[in-house]
Amino acid sequence: MNKSILIVILLSLPFSLYAVDKNPIAFETPEQEQQYSDLIEELRCVVCQNQSVGDSNAELAQDVRNLVREKIQAGETTEQITDFMVERYGDFVLYNPPLKTKTVVLWIGPIVLVLIAFLMLVYFIRRHANTTVTSPDLTDDERQKLTQALGNKET
Repeated sequence: MNKSILIVILLSLPFSLYAVDKNPIAFETPEQEQQYSDLIEELRCVVCQNQSVGDSNAELAQDVRNLVREKIQAGETTEQITDFMVERYGDFVLYNPPLKTKTVVLWIGPIVLVLIAFLMLVYFIRRHANTTVTSPDLTDDERQKLTQALGNKET
């Protein structure tokens, strides 16, 4: 019995899989390594769309990690690398894209979806409440039918 509970608990836990960098090259300075770590967590994998480049196992994510590593070793700044990635993949590659006319959907879209869901919830709750409301007062005829159905004598 205890084994089955343990198995159920283990199967219900989410297991996180981390990406393995297939090209681990050491940086010359700790600052470069920190810049690399920050950048691969700030950039979104355009294949997975829900993971950073650092967490993704997609081949494109590995290519982006290699590209970021090369650019850092070439001495480029974080802004230069980010600008290059945005130019290549668009603003969606950033987890925090700038608010522009092109990205307004990325910023406003989730809010609009939550509002629509909330309005639908209110609509369905009101509709359900209206369809399930019964009159609290019974007519004499309804009272008589109820007592007959229950098998009670009218007093």
